[in-house]
This record gives sequence, C-alpha cells and structure tokens, in this order.
Amino acid sequence: MRLITDILETLYPTCCPGCGCVVDPNVQWCEACLRKIWNPRLLNSSFTDHLSGCYTCCDYAGAIRDCIIQIKYGGRRSRKRVFAPLLSRFPWWDRMGECGLVIPIPLSSEKKKWRGYNQVDLMFATWMKEAGYDYRPDALVRIRSAHTQSLLSRKERFQNIKGVFHIARSMDVKGETILLVDDIYTTGATMEAAAHELMRAGAKKVMGMTIASGAS
Repeated sequence: MRLITDILETLYPTCCPGCGCVVDPNVQWCEACLRKIWNPRLLNSSFTDHLSGCYTCCDYAGAIRDCIIQIKYGGRRSRKRVFAPLLSRFPWWDRMGECGLVIPIPLSSEKKKWRGYNQVDLMFATWMKEAGYDYRPDALVRIRSAHTQSLLSRKERFQNIKGVFHIARSMDVKGETILLVDDIYTTGATMEAAAHELMRAGAKKVMGMTIASGAS
C-alpha cells in the first residue's frame, strides 16, 4: 500500500494552491503562501448578543478565498484537504478547550441538494473528529432559505437570517458550551442567528470558528 501511495505521489504530486509548487501532502501549503493568508485572531463581536466571540484562521483573500469559492461553488470537493493544515496550526486547546460540542452552520435542504454537500462539513468534520471533538452535523436545521447575504447591508443581513435555524428534535444542548463552525465570517449575522437558537434551547455558551474572514 505504501508503494502505491509513493507511486501516486510521484505521478500526481501535491501542489500548493497558492503558487503551484510541489509540497508535502501533509502540509498542502508552501511557507511563503501560508504567511500571506495566515492571520488567526478573535473577531469583533460587538454586533452579536448571543455569540460570545468568533475566531478565524485566515484573511479572506488570495489563495484561501479561491479555495473556498472552488469548494463552495465549483464542486471541487478535493479542496477540503487544504483546510486541515490550517486547523492544525490553530491553538485550539488554549482557545477552545472548554467546548463540548462542535456544530456546523447548516445549509437549507434546497441548497444542499443542489450542491450535493455542505462545504463546512468537508472543511471541518474529519479534522474535528480526529482531534477528539464531538462533531454534530445534524444538530441545527435550517428551516428556510434566506436571500443571498453578500448582497445585503449589515442591518439587512441580521434581519434576513433571523429565525432560519431550529434545534433538531433529538438534540439536547442544555448546559453545553458549543463551538459553531462555518467557512466565512463577514458581519456575524449567521453565527448570531444560530447562537441565539442554541442559547434559547439552554446552551451555556456559544463560540464561533471560521476558516477565513474579511472582518477585523
């Protein structure tokens, strides 16, 4: 099996999504490109009442933006591999060690059927499970579609997304410290709407984590 893997890696080497140079499959990025996108930080949460805070790994720009667009709109499921090394670099236990449950932001059933998958699951699920987190992909249900957030103002985004999430009937979040995960954080409207529903159901605390953000 190792021989087959070696042959495949020789014939089809892993290339950095930023510059195209050959890189270690376990790393996915060259150091130069990683430095351009890597900007882990706690985002401004002054506009959210129920979300205690949200961390992000990268700036939403350059190669990471391209990778997210490719997996989100271009059907490039294989791009999921470029996100795991970013998650591995983040200081999880210093920031998120207290979280009991990890819940992805869900898509509407219509959008998931059209896309064929939730890109957030592809980005986070395998890494979270291997890291020992209790990943619950079906904990939140999106009960209706919302208008495309990217076309709306901050105020309109919060109004547009209000009331779109429900807790799954089989899910009990009472007393839980929860980590919500998503691909991008812009205004925090989506995270806040999900956090509001979780807190209303009895969660102790809700934090957020995204791959990238254009916010400060």
